[in-house]
Amino acid sequence: MSNQAVSALSPFWAITNFIVRKISSRNAVKFPVPVISVGNIVAGGVGKTEVATAIAAYLNSKGKKVVVASRGYGSPWSARGGVARDIETARSLKFPDESMVVLKKAKGVSVSVGADRVQVLQRYWEELQPDVIILDDGFQHFKIKRDLDILVHDFSVRWPLLRDMPIYFNKVGVRIALSPVPEMWKRIDWVSGRYRITSKLPSEALIFCGIGNPSRFKNAVKSSGMKVIAHKFFKDHHDYTEADIRKIMSWRESRSPNAPLMTTLKDHVKLMPYLQSQGGIMGFEPQVVDIELDLFENANLLWQAVDRLVLPG
Repeated sequence: MSNQAVSALSPFWAITNFIVRKISSRNAVKFPVPVISVGNIVAGGVGKTEVATAIAAYLNSKGKKVVVASRGYGSPWSARGGVARDIETARSLKFPDESMVVLKKAKGVSVSVGADRVQVLQRYWEELQPDVIILDDGFQHFKIKRDLDILVHDFSVRWPLLRDMPIYFNKVGVRIALSPVPEMWKRIDWVSGRYRITSKLPSEALIFCGIGNPSRFKNAVKSSGMKVIAHKFFKDHHDYTEADIRKIMSWRESRSPNAPLMTTLKDHVKLMPYLQSQGGIMGFEPQVVDIELDLFENANLLWQAVDRLVLPG
């Protein structure tokens, strides 16, 4: 099915969420601490976790105890529910990739994982004792009352599959655009953001990943001057197996055996058991492409909104 055909399903999904939001919001749980939601209105990866992580790290630096709550999509923890305070614990428990990225990049922050975020947070409340909760991919999570909604959007994506209609851009507290904002939406304020590569890249490499928008990763390394010899994409949140690693190594051998392998942090946190340096598969040592969020215009709109909510006075 073409992207255009998939996009045609948008009204049905968006209308369904509109109705569910109206009904569910009446019984949404109000927590005794501020709740910030970071989400989007389209299906697929747009960098929500990076934004949630940046806010979590900022508030942690201000002395606040932060919990980033995610659904744990594609993981057994989505049904089971659990919490972790450090990357080592999360890795040993085989937590979802996005929660491990948060713990890796925002040390001192805790994560909770589970489709029923209310139940997980309530179960571990005394252990966590948070000052603030951040919902990663929380705009369509209707069971919790939010004090601040932040939408992240990329206008450059053609034929997106909408989970909600764009009218919500007018209703949320902060909007972050990862591409130029069309003229029709410039009447409201936007924070302009982009993702920039901070690691030193080789002149050429083979890349692989299992993320929501793999083309963005490929284009990012290419625009930084690295030649992509070949790429291999897995589904989002792919749970790598030893068989997958051996196929990657065979693929590398057939394409360019001496070229380095590059992947994302989201993938790398799940690959640790297979790394040669960790006693894994001989020769398997992919390099991480470090990508940082750069809010280069109107960033004060985000931080002021967060400060007003969490750091009053």
